[in-house]
Amino acid sequence: MRYLFSILVFFISASLIKAQNGDSIISHLQSINNTITDIPCGSADAAAISNRAMNIFLSDKTGYLSAQSDLSYFTNYVTFNTTESRLTVNHNFQEATGADDPIKKLFSIGLSINIPNNYASAFLDYRHETGLGIIAGYKWLGKVKTRFADCSVNQNKATQKEKMDALRTGIVKDLATEIKNKEADLRISLKAIDSESVQGLNSDSVKSIIEQNFYEELNESIDGIFATLQAETLTKTMNFKLISTHWTSIHCYVPVVFSKYVVAPSQTDAFQKEKSYPFELMLNHTRLWESSRTGRWFATFGGGILFNNSKLSYSLDKINYADYQIMGGTDTQHDEELKNDKAYLGDYKNYVTPSLQCRMVYFPVEYHLGISILVQQNFGSYNFLNTRIGIPVILINSKKTPAVSFEFYVSLTDLTNKADLAKNPVNKSMVGMSMGIPLSRLMY
Repeated sequence: MRYLFSILVFFISASLIKAQNGDSIISHLQSINNTITDIPCGSADAAAISNRAMNIFLSDKTGYLSAQSDLSYFTNYVTFNTTESRLTVNHNFQEATGADDPIKKLFSIGLSINIPNNYASAFLDYRHETGLGIIAGYKWLGKVKTRFADCSVNQNKATQKEKMDALRTGIVKDLATEIKNKEADLRISLKAIDSESVQGLNSDSVKSIIEQNFYEELNESIDGIFATLQAETLTKTMNFKLISTHWTSIHCYVPVVFSKYVVAPSQTDAFQKEKSYPFELMLNHTRLWESSRTGRWFATFGGGILFNNSKLSYSLDKINYADYQIMGGTDTQHDEELKNDKAYLGDYKNYVTPSLQCRMVYFPVEYHLGISILVQQNFGSYNFLNTRIGIPVILINSKKTPAVSFEFYVSLTDLTNKADLAKNPVNKSMVGMSMGIPLSRLMY
């Protein structure tokens, strides 16, 4: 029985090895290269690099992370916003197919936590907020289009596409040589294997298992190297006129821990603890243009629904202990909240706030510092017009890929003066910072 099992392993392994060897891996690379080369320069399907290489190229270009709804090509990413005191941890789910395919969809899930403090104040009043919730998102990624500067026939000068075709062919040739060298090393090591190396298996079975594992790892490694070298070459040479793509995302926030507010309708009424239900749903569409001459542009248009309340929308009057006593307040059971400005007077309500927003982000060519502008219009009981002007900064690591992004911004709230300033003054201008960190491996 033991020998029968060994023979069975040998034949199964041999059939798998036959289907995958150095020549088949090289043939696969050449097939991808030929497919790209054969597409005419002016075609709508023209490409500079393979699909997996473009995934890596775009992972660098979308390294601008400022919120959990932004696109990240990494398995995990973290964001933090100072004005909301919100930390999010996100995980992308994507099964690797092993084929040279573009990423067409991403599903992410994570956690969001609000860290309460006395200073967090954004478009909504997040002071003293305590919250923990689940965030989930789904993104549909559109087709990537590559345009070249000059596709006319010119025998004296190679076009941008022809240059990339030549450089990509050189990469294939170098990798083919590397594959052959690794195969030669494998054959040398297999010759040294003794028949008694593994108890229960003969030397042929041992060699077959080792060889199968070698080619599986070699195929995966070479695919990754091929994609990475193409992306790095395109970034370095800028052999393109314009690369554009787009994606649509939907994400929601479902609270698990709810903030509570101490509210009384007036100074003669008893304070009650009111609960918020800040469920949020957002739908965004983003377009990206990467130009070798003018730089990188992001344009995002979207809308959302927030389960809002009177406290978040500055509709309640914050009251402190001294003022409450002067006004003749009768509730003496909430001194702690009054002394810490955590008590409110007014009519507390929960309601739905629809909103529309637009965000533009620009990075000059080869710059990691840009400018961003966000405009948000809310509707209903909270109908503020808000804007945010920021300076995004992307820090790169030793591999010259984005490691962390910061955005330093000024938020301007209620530009059309809809708030009752006499009742509850709104901090109309605030300075803040957001941060995004991509983690783990790429999703290609």
